Amino acid sequence: MFKQSDGSPSNLLELFNTLTNFILFNMLWVGGSLFVITIPAVTAALFASVAPWARGQSPDTPLITFWQATRRYWRKATVLGVIDLVLSVLIGLNLYVIWQTGFEQAIALPAFIITSLFGLFLIVANVYLWPLLVTLDQPLRSWLRNGLRLTVAHAFWGILVAAVSLIPLAIGTLFPRFIFLIASFAGSALITYWGAWYMIKRYLDEADFEALGLEIEESS
Repeated sequence: MFKQSDGSPSNLLELFNTLTNFILFNMLWVGGSLFVITIPAVTAALFASVAPWARGQSPDTPLITFWQATRRYWRKATVLGVIDLVLSVLIGLNLYVIWQTGFEQAIALPAFIITSLFGLFLIVANVYLWPLLVTLDQPLRSWLRNGLRLTVAHAFWGILVAAVSLIPLAIGTLFPRFIFLIASFAGSALITYWGAWYMIKRYLDEADFEALGLEIEESS
């Protein structure tokens, strides 16, 4: 992720550049999200922008990278955004109906548990689907299928990553609003990508690592 500085001017400049880019990514996401409909596209761009840090690389031309990623991934990102919205609304409505009807009926508690587990599954699926989207160039069906396979195979890890990724957002609420706006979302995306990458790289072949500019030894 972030490299430690030994205090030399060059390393301090590199650290300053990294922090500046980190803030820039966060602000670009916040600004792009103001249009609401663009949230999926800029979310994919945010993951694409922080991905090199999580893989131990350095992002090149950050501003260009963000906007290129927005144009490149907006279609798949929008599909995932629509799926998330529809399923989230259905889960929310189902939980609301169960809560309003009470738990006197025998079927209420099992229905509540099953719906809650499905909601948790949706969260974990997003932990893998967003990073996978910006890591490999896959057809829509293959990307969704592989993301769901990762979700099933590594559900516990996905839950842990989802929980940890909330820490920057929670911490951001404890500080002045501008701190939340310049760091929290990028921090959450970076943690999410790092956690997902830990599992994704296990399934990559030599060609995938070469396309990402990485050595095959990193898959271990």
